[in-house]
Amino acid sequence: MDWKRFRNEISLEDGRRMTKRDRLLLLALCAVYALVAFLNLGSLRSPETVWKADAGTTVIVDFGEETDVTELRFYGAIADGEIGLYDDTGFIDDFFRPGVSEPVATYDQDNGEMFKWKTQAFDTTTRYLVLYVESGSVEICELAAFCGDEQLNISVYDPQDGAEKLTDEQNKVPQYPSYLNNMYFDEIYHARTAYEMVQNDNLALRYGRAYAADNGYSIYEWTHPSLGKLLIAVGIRIFGMTPFGWRFSGTLFGVFILVVLYVLSKRIFRRTDFAFVATGLMAVDCMHFAQTRIATIDVYALFFTLLMFLFMFDYITEDFETRPFWKKLLALGLSGVAFGLGASSKWTCFYSGAGLAVLYFGDFFYNLVRILKKRHDTPKEERKKLPVNVLAYAPVLTALGCAVYAVVEYRLGNGEWSGISWLLRLGTKGLLWLFAASVAVAIASAVVFRLAMKKRDDVDLSLNDLLMTPVWCCLFFILIPAALYYATNYCYYISKNCETFADRIKVLWDEQVSMYNYHSKLDATHQCQSMWYQWPLAQKSVWFYAGYPEIGEIKLLSNISSTGNPAVWYVSAFGTVFAIVEWFKNPECRKDRAFPFVLVGILAGLLPWALVTRCVFLYHYFSTLPFVMLMTLLLLFYAEKKYPRLTCLKWIWLAVAAVEFLLMYPAISGLPVPYGYAKFIENVLAVFGKVYYVGV
Repeated sequence: MDWKRFRNEISLEDGRRMTKRDRLLLLALCAVYALVAFLNLGSLRSPETVWKADAGTTVIVDFGEETDVTELRFYGAIADGEIGLYDDTGFIDDFFRPGVSEPVATYDQDNGEMFKWKTQAFDTTTRYLVLYVESGSVEICELAAFCGDEQLNISVYDPQDGAEKLTDEQNKVPQYPSYLNNMYFDEIYHARTAYEMVQNDNLALRYGRAYAADNGYSIYEWTHPSLGKLLIAVGIRIFGMTPFGWRFSGTLFGVFILVVLYVLSKRIFRRTDFAFVATGLMAVDCMHFAQTRIATIDVYALFFTLLMFLFMFDYITEDFETRPFWKKLLALGLSGVAFGLGASSKWTCFYSGAGLAVLYFGDFFYNLVRILKKRHDTPKEERKKLPVNVLAYAPVLTALGCAVYAVVEYRLGNGEWSGISWLLRLGTKGLLWLFAASVAVAIASAVVFRLAMKKRDDVDLSLNDLLMTPVWCCLFFILIPAALYYATNYCYYISKNCETFADRIKVLWDEQVSMYNYHSKLDATHQCQSMWYQWPLAQKSVWFYAGYPEIGEIKLLSNISSTGNPAVWYVSAFGTVFAIVEWFKNPECRKDRAFPFVLVGILAGLLPWALVTRCVFLYHYFSTLPFVMLMTLLLLFYAEKKYPRLTCLKWIWLAVAAVEFLLMYPAISGLPVPYGYAKFIENVLAVFGKVYYVGV
């Protein structure tokens, strides 16, 4: 067989830009993945009308006749309270007030039971069920009663004050509660907060911000920035407060991740086959599947991380002198916007931001040396002028001036502030405006300067353009992200009824301090926690959900765990090590800027966790996973160049990973399986790790 011809036929090598073939392959891959991901994502039918009551409230539910009742199910909203449940033997008067000291059963509503069906045993024969709010307040979306597996017909007797909402959506009661119709794991934080944001927004638009602050919800999940929860809220607005609704946005962004990864891979390898394999590996990864189908915020952090690295790769790989300057700035600016959106979703994107800084400054000094060397090698009579716009450094000069002023004043005051300091009188707000004004001056002068100089044939603007990029970075990576962070956290301004900019800044700052204190001082432990060096081999999964459905006498296990696909993770872990060794050994690899780019992505996503002392989990490796896959594919890429017969290796890897995904599917999707198969997944498939399969 002609291996070289075979490789050329299936490689479809066609450069770094997306072609029609790329778009069709990507569309097909995303369509298949979306079909699998959205399948059994969650119910579109959940009770949404809410009965609210305070302590001392009584409601009577009528079964119509004397009925055997074995089970009650409550679907609660956001409240903390206790309900006493009485049958009709406890009435003492015509007002149906309970006359016995102890209820037949009690229903306790708390934050951990919201938006899920809670089952309460109630084994009695009665016509009436009395609900008496013993303490606190309760919010019940729906009440259902069962005798065995049969749902009973119920209605509220003499409904008052909206009590009919307790039984008005009986057609939405599921036969069997599961993850399909319940919140699970950290959805009780993030999806709940998204719901609160929607409700507060509605109140603010209808009645005003002051009314929303007094009658709306507090922001329950405050330990992360708000953008991720705002994106969850989009699905809730479209599909209602249903499991499908609060999981929709994350699953959709899981598809978007594949799109960005394909484009990035095409940029790196300039080959359709490697772009397809990289994206296919991500599509069949177990963590990508489980982590994007739950209403938490990690999916958005990964999406914006890939996006900011994609644009930074465009910036550093294009020749600085030949590409139009505005195109360079466009790539840099889009990277900054993606960074701002990522940081507004989760603080871990600041780690990725540090990686961007390494890439930018590495490229900056590389181009600086190259421009100066080129000028040095050019005969003096042929050298063009290298004009530099001094006003471009206004931000740097402003920062240095403020620092020098502060130091001088401190020294002249014998170690004490004078109290009439110009800087102190400016305050935080004034300093922000001063810095913003200096950036505006620098950019305006740069535009004017460049337009004036570009008309002259005797000048070379390459050095000036290069030295201007740090100023543009102040705009792209500081001011714009700060503005995005400020804007996307508007939910705090509504809940606190902030009227002025200063009030909003103070509230936002206080929230950031609280957020930092929470993460830095957290000393909780968890059975699923693991150390950063355990993550590449997925040594301990994170358990999300467990259910125990039965079919006749057959007992099944339903499980959702966030873990890695062994075929993807194990190969990537070892492949990354060999790829780094090859990079140092192979001169051709050292010329490829993709190696250091991907390596920075790995180190930025992984190394900071070595300094974190709080308990951490496997899913914190999620943002690093695409880069270790890309590093391993770089190894295969150069191996193919040297040994064309190895072309099939990447396809074998993808095929094995796809089979492994199918075998692992029940552990990550909630699909009920017999005990024996669950035991096989937990003890056999994960060779180096452990898949938590609750019930095994």
